[in-house]
Amino acid sequence: MTEDNVIYTNGRDVTITDSVFEVGKMKYRLNGITKYGFSILKPERLPSILLLILSILLMVSGFLNTFPNPDGLYQSFNDDGYYGANLIAIWGGGFLAVVAILLLVIMRERYSVRISTAEGEKDAVVSPRKEYISQVVEALNKAFNRVYPYNRRVKVKRELLKTKQ
Repeated sequence: MTEDNVIYTNGRDVTITDSVFEVGKMKYRLNGITKYGFSILKPERLPSILLLILSILLMVSGFLNTFPNPDGLYQSFNDDGYYGANLIAIWGGGFLAVVAILLLVIMRERYSVRISTAEGEKDAVVSPRKEYISQVVEALNKAFNRVYPYNRRVKVKRELLKTKQ
């Protein structure tokens, strides 16, 4: 059995040879990959936005004294030193707003190498670094160009079109 030429490796878990695209323990044969490319994975921001809206509503309702205290008075601080429901709503809403804003700031786009095989579409390699994913996609381009030269692919497609007519 002949050994494949290594086209790209990151030294750890991604290796691309003439016939195999290996990610961790998964191995994908190049002839089994029908489509591949660069993909951007956008973060899900809706929960953070909803939390921010809820926290603002909670703070506004606290400022408007909408929550009655157990003694029936609409005040934020009793003479006995107990905090009222409105002050707790203001501070709780402020805390939730800070958490929501931090979540919105922390969430970043991630990038992936998306491949299509007979099993379906998968994000084979995912990273926050755009350059790294671009290197892997470029290495896949080199591997496919070595195995399936451009002219051969065009001829195969033309032959398939002729046989279908």
